Amino acid sequence: MFILLLLNLSFALPEFYHQFDSINLKQYSNCAKIETLVEDPKVDVITINENAKFKAFLMFGEHARELISPETGLHLLDSICNNKYDVSKYQIKMVLNLNPLSRMRVENGEYCLRLNENQVDLNRNYDAHFKKQTDMEMQTNSGPEPFSEPETKAVRDLLKSYNPNMFLSIHSGSAGLFTPYAYSMEEPSNYEDLMKVLNIIKEDHCPMCETGMSSKNVGYLAFGSSMDYAYDEVGIKNSYLFEIYHKDVNMINDLRVEQIKKQRKSFLQLSEDSSNQECFDYFNPREKEQYDWYTQNWSDAIIKTLNLVEKNQREENILVHN
Repeated sequence: MFILLLLNLSFALPEFYHQFDSINLKQYSNCAKIETLVEDPKVDVITINENAKFKAFLMFGEHARELISPETGLHLLDSICNNKYDVSKYQIKMVLNLNPLSRMRVENGEYCLRLNENQVDLNRNYDAHFKKQTDMEMQTNSGPEPFSEPETKAVRDLLKSYNPNMFLSIHSGSAGLFTPYAYSMEEPSNYEDLMKVLNIIKEDHCPMCETGMSSKNVGYLAFGSSMDYAYDEVGIKNSYLFEIYHKDVNMINDLRVEQIKKQRKSFLQLSEDSSNQECFDYFNPREKEQYDWYTQNWSDAIIKTLNLVEKNQREENILVHN
């Protein structure tokens, strides 16, 4: 315990990372509608272009220790509101920080914390091939039943009422661009169409990324995930998961320091017994130059994904009506 306390004191959160509870989202009210999705814990949803026909849902921060995920979402929002992207064709709903209470604990030094305030893995708590598990060491506790958590209930209700054309969840701890399924080795029915989009994103933004089904690339099956719920239960056929940072992949210089496939078990083995600095470095860039590159690269990649999916859907509609 004394050693862990020293580790907490010896590695402070880099100053360019945000304290999310202190961010005033009203500064973006000129370009976005800010609403409370969950009261306790407080989770906001941001809507851009609420009358546009093509609808996308972007989710950041399911796992608290993956700080670079919400940081990328915030950079994306700021870029949109400063007119760095043309998103006039898209209605976008964004949840920047789905796990706010645990995020605060991570910001204060608990860099290995993955779960929410009830010690539940939000990405195992959806009613999509749910499988009850209580592995607290690996921090994959599913919760007692699907949607036991206020955060996942809120996402469920929002997805059903919004019914978007595209779903994307942003994570870190690997370098990958993934499709459903996470729970099964069976390919989704439109796998080839999903891969056409991912292959372009890979070429332009992450040549060293793994691509394909989540289950075949991350080295384990994940039951009750948000992506599989969006795809199977809500019927969002353009559902994706991006893993945007891995400590052993230098995306900036297009270099794998080590083969990720040899490292697959390690990210779940990063429990609260791991050193805080080891956990931070595994999931998040530590240097400002890296931070800036990752948040910009993946904001660009998200916008390109929107462009590709919308274009593909528009062309499909033309073919149907001809």
